[in-house]
Amino acid sequence: MTAVGKILVFLTMAMSLALGTISLFVHSLVVKKNAELAEATKTLSVNRSNIDLYNKDKVTWGEERSKLERSRSDLESRLRDFDTLFKQAALEGSDPAKLNEYLSLQKKTNQELQTKLKSAEQQIALLSNDSKAKVDETNSANAGKDVAEKDSSTRASQMARVQEELQAAVKARQEMFMEKNRMFEEKTQAEIVSTALRTRNSEMEKELKRMSAENKRLRESGGSTAAKPGQARDNFPSVPLEGSVMKSDETGLMQISLGSDEGLQRGHTLELFRLSPPAYLGRVKVIEVNPKDAVAQPVGQLNGKPSKGDKVASQIR
Repeated sequence: MTAVGKILVFLTMAMSLALGTISLFVHSLVVKKNAELAEATKTLSVNRSNIDLYNKDKVTWGEERSKLERSRSDLESRLRDFDTLFKQAALEGSDPAKLNEYLSLQKKTNQELQTKLKSAEQQIALLSNDSKAKVDETNSANAGKDVAEKDSSTRASQMARVQEELQAAVKARQEMFMEKNRMFEEKTQAEIVSTALRTRNSEMEKELKRMSAENKRLRESGGSTAAKPGQARDNFPSVPLEGSVMKSDETGLMQISLGSDEGLQRGHTLELFRLSPPAYLGRVKVIEVNPKDAVAQPVGQLNGKPSKGDKVASQIR
């Protein structure tokens, strides 16, 4: 692996670790905020239930107090009537002992009612104090809820900022991968060009040696130095063309995705190469042309068997 590849792998791992840490931080913030809001909502619901119960108790005790007040008022009226009757009986010579006994009984009853009334008033006071405490507790819960909502709003803004940073990190990572792909494509293209140049250089050296031997033979025999009939010559298209191999057979014939519509002609020579893995295969010659496709055959010995997806071009950039 090249130094650039190692650096890109390291940067990818670092970005993945950073993105994972940010995701965990955002998740913990969301979980904590939801828990606090749920607790505040639960407390508020309990306090509202307590207030409703107090209001019901208050109505009940109010009705009881009203009954006691009416009973006391009625008893006082009856006592006044008994006093009047007692005075009349005393004036008329009736037995005062019986009247006094009955009056004492009524006074005792009145005292009991007053005791109950006082107890009821104490209960109402206790309920009032308890209600006040519950109201204060509810107000405190509401204040806590306001604080929680305010804190939630603050955390929401923090989450928004974190999400923006996360999006920026993702965008930077995408740009890094695009740059990595571009560099890989340039490297692949450079390797193909380098392989093609080495192959051409080797072929030119072989041809030079052949021509030197042929010239030497001709000089010794006094013959002509003209090229033999049928000797292969390069005939690249005058316009840049690039296509791909659609299919090939065992004999080396291949169908390519270039035709006369693109300016390809019979007898044209094309470069044959592969992108993955990068490899220069050699040259092919067009032997039949259709508007949309053509048939080509290898020129000399290829560096590999052509297959579907291989590239053909008038030149390797």
